[in-house]
Amino acid sequence: MSGAEIIAIISVSATSLGGLLTALFHSMSLSRCSEIGCCGCRCKREVLSEEAYLNQENKNKNHIAPPVSPLPLNTTE
Repeated sequence: MSGAEIIAIISVSATSLGGLLTALFHSMSLSRCSEIGCCGCRCKREVLSEEAYLNQENKNKNHIAPPVSPLPLNTTE
């Protein structure tokens, strides 16, 4: 195998592992469990009530980003 092939295999493997970990942590963050254990790690946390979660979700939907100026930044010093 050439060096480029080895680098490609390592890159694809690392990207796949990163995607799996991201999916795992995302599903754990949406969990309603107060105790979570995975791969030998344990976590105790306070879970938001359903009402507080829905209020936060609605607040995020109603948030409007401030307008951005189309003018270029002044880079002269």
